[in-house]
Amino acid sequence: MKPSVSIVFASLLAFISAIILVVCIRLPVSSLWKGYNILYVPVELEEQVVLQALESVGIEEVVSLSKQQQPVYSTFAPVQSIVSTQHSYLRQRENYFFDRSRQMQLFYVPTVAMDRAQVAVDFLQSLPGGLNTGLEGKTTYPWIVPLVVFLVFLTLVVLSQAKSFMLTAGFFPLLFSVCIPSYSGASGAILLLYCFFLCSTFWKRKEILKAIKKSALILLFGFASIPIAFIGSWKEGLLFLVTIVASLALCYILVNFAPKKSKGFMPVPIRSARLVSLVSSVASFTLFIPAVAATILSVSLLFFGYFPSDTSINGLFLPAPARYTDTVSFDTISFEDNGQQVYLEEELPSLVHYVDWVWDTLTYSYRSLHELQVFELVSAGETLLLPSYRVNHEGIIQEEYTPVYSLNDAFISSVMEGIQDGAFQIEAVLKKQNCFTSVVYRRMGDFLAGGSQGQVFIFLSLLTTIVISLIAGIFIWRIQK
Repeated sequence: MKPSVSIVFASLLAFISAIILVVCIRLPVSSLWKGYNILYVPVELEEQVVLQALESVGIEEVVSLSKQQQPVYSTFAPVQSIVSTQHSYLRQRENYFFDRSRQMQLFYVPTVAMDRAQVAVDFLQSLPGGLNTGLEGKTTYPWIVPLVVFLVFLTLVVLSQAKSFMLTAGFFPLLFSVCIPSYSGASGAILLLYCFFLCSTFWKRKEILKAIKKSALILLFGFASIPIAFIGSWKEGLLFLVTIVASLALCYILVNFAPKKSKGFMPVPIRSARLVSLVSSVASFTLFIPAVAATILSVSLLFFGYFPSDTSINGLFLPAPARYTDTVSFDTISFEDNGQQVYLEEELPSLVHYVDWVWDTLTYSYRSLHELQVFELVSAGETLLLPSYRVNHEGIIQEEYTPVYSLNDAFISSVMEGIQDGAFQIEAVLKKQNCFTSVVYRRMGDFLAGGSQGQVFIFLSLLTTIVISLIAGIFIWRIQK
């Protein structure tokens, strides 16, 4: 039998979807810095030796201490007096390149070069004094995520009366959880699997599509899976949509695979799908399966930390952002919210202090040398006025003030634009974090929460899955009762 055009198209769609998922396979990285991972090396090893080891594996875009330069110069006053070099921004900036005990020197390596960096780490560990060299953010695959999804899939296949349908429909959600092993993605996949399990009750019956459209339970689990998958990130959500389309394509192929006519006897269910009870009194307990699976994932997340597990050494305190965000927020409001009153207390200066330093550098030639407020951070909205004089029509000399600099959104934007993303400066690493966050020392191995996969959003996706499953289960249980 020659396959129809629609079956060929569905097969091609499923094949392309599988390639997309495999190509876009992503292992979540438990890193302190967005876009960078810290390479820590004992101070006994010279910096040049480390840089040469990284260059030997093709990594040159490394942020290190020797590559730091003065970012901004004043054209009017290139040489400026500094009251205390010990507490100047350029001096405090050096703390980024040492751990808190100053026994390790730090290098910031782009995350995309992690695999190559590990080769350099192996070489540095073989050198005298380099045994404790390591990479922050070195990760292991979070097997618990696809394992829980697989157990749910296996359970539903065993309980399903239409096992061929369940195996076909559940293939891509399982593949998605293997390629994108995130907790939010697993939550969406579990809800989608149970949606297909409910649909299997109507398999091979007439008016199956009408029954599915009128089933609030099927629509609840099906549509709820989509926003939960998008909680992780929009890219993850788009891949989940690809998963749904591919699953429907496989189901279409399964429906049309067998010849329409057969010489043998083919039993057909008499009752239409709309006359069949969706969840029987015996099978109503299956509604709690998504809740059980999400609870297992929540417990593993709570006790074993942010996925995937960090295999770096413990007891090492490294610079890390105090918070994470995907939304760029470099404005005066964020500047004020993250600013500190006293500059001296900052061990690790943030971009707030960088903006303050740029302001002091550019306005130095306009300010009085008798000003003693050297360590006070500039406030948002502050304006530098330059006096000028003119003779009015009455012959009287009048004083006027022309604004030269104003610490507003435009000034902050210009400062941020001056930081090149591909530069070797620590300011480029800070800019990558998308906000004026303060920087603290964080111990290796502690619970991490990076970027779009933050703690709150992960637990929100798991909690939503549990709530949907429990509400549906209790509602059906009361009806059956």
